[in-house]
Amino acid sequence: MKKDKLEKLEHLNFFGLYTWLGLVTVCLSLYFFRPDLFEPQYIRQFFSENLVSGLFVYFVISTLRGFTLIPSTPIVLAGILVFPPLPLWIVNQLAVYTSSAIVYYMARHLRFDNYFHAHYPTHIERLTRLLKKAELTVIAAWGFIPVVPSDMIVYVCSVLRVSVWKTLFGVSIGEGIICAIYIFGGAFSLNMLLEAL
Repeated sequence: MKKDKLEKLEHLNFFGLYTWLGLVTVCLSLYFFRPDLFEPQYIRQFFSENLVSGLFVYFVISTLRGFTLIPSTPIVLAGILVFPPLPLWIVNQLAVYTSSAIVYYMARHLRFDNYFHAHYPTHIERLTRLLKKAELTVIAAWGFIPVVPSDMIVYVCSVLRVSVWKTLFGVSIGEGIICAIYIFGGAFSLNMLLEAL
């Protein structure tokens, strides 16, 4: 039974890897053969004309980011270039909830335990000690720090059986504040830069 689960997980990992490689190949091909599609004016115009579908694509990418353990910062910064600040922040928060819930419930099945314990053993130990003292404060503070993956705190909360609601609330506070700074501050700076040009 356990062997079957491992084989299914390996097939899923291979499927994810090939899907990711296929997506990168398509994007690079488009970039080389149709560079006009990647001009900032074209991208901004496309997304302003298709705001709802563009935000949906952003939501899917931001949610799937949780599976790859890629920090959300580059995706948020890319979103600033093409979306209005308030809808971007709202959709980003929804993606944080969704991604964190998936990590919380699927952390062991996705083998994040192996990844985090291999790459961040001291962080895991420190987080475990801190969470036993002040759960919500630690979760929110960890979500706010941009250089550490917020998925790690979600994973540790899952292992320690911290309430899923408390975990999602804490992560959304930290991520919400830092993303608001990025999104609204970045949009303001970008508008000032465009006006100066």
